[in-house]
Amino acid sequence: MKMLYNDKINNRVKKIGKVIDFLRKYEDAFTSFEKRQILDTLDEDYTWSMHNHICLEVYDGLELLPDSVNPYKAFSKLIDEQFNIKNKRIIEIGGGKIPCLGRKISSMQELGSVVVYDPDLIEDGTYDNLDLKKRRFNSITNVSSADVLVGLLPCGSSSIIVNSAIRHNKDFMIALCDSHNTLELFDGVEEDLEWPDNFIKVTSKNVEENGMGKLKVKTLNEIGENYPIIYNDRG
Repeated sequence: MKMLYNDKINNRVKKIGKVIDFLRKYEDAFTSFEKRQILDTLDEDYTWSMHNHICLEVYDGLELLPDSVNPYKAFSKLIDEQFNIKNKRIIEIGGGKIPCLGRKISSMQELGSVVVYDPDLIEDGTYDNLDLKKRRFNSITNVSSADVLVGLLPCGSSSIIVNSAIRHNKDFMIALCDSHNTLELFDGVEEDLEWPDNFIKVTSKNVEENGMGKLKVKTLNEIGENYPIIYNDRG
């Protein structure tokens, strides 16, 4: 019993050390509020949620995030199940400070590649098959070389992703946020409390009218998240 207790203490000390070292290394990349959020996760009773995406990114990046609550692992698995991504060229929009999803996808590939867009990325540059673009994805970003566009809670970029995918006949998968909050609203969708449902209805219509198959909706219930995930299925 004493040995198990000592192991638990030692593991906790190692975890704390990893988090503190990371925050020191990238001190300027996080606000005071974000640092407090991350440090709060040192509490063993902390509840993981996609609302705390900063914490999820840091803990996944440090390999401290349990698989049972890991949205990057679950979402990348779903993308692969639908689009067989081992040789696909993927663009991720809104990759966060740490490209956790992009890394997961690239690790599953053989000849494929991943490009991640986010102005808040801590690093940029190209690493093996992972290309980090420290800038915002917008409606004129070139997606001609991509096979699939993806976004994990990209919020305001959701409509931009769908518009780009439909305009260029690209497959897509997006885990939708609670709200939209964008200046580039999807045609016919107003910002209101029913935004996800309205967005899904309009997107479904546009997907079918543009010959991209049917729109499907799933959730990541296996990790306790019920955000709607939408994607086109060419059947």
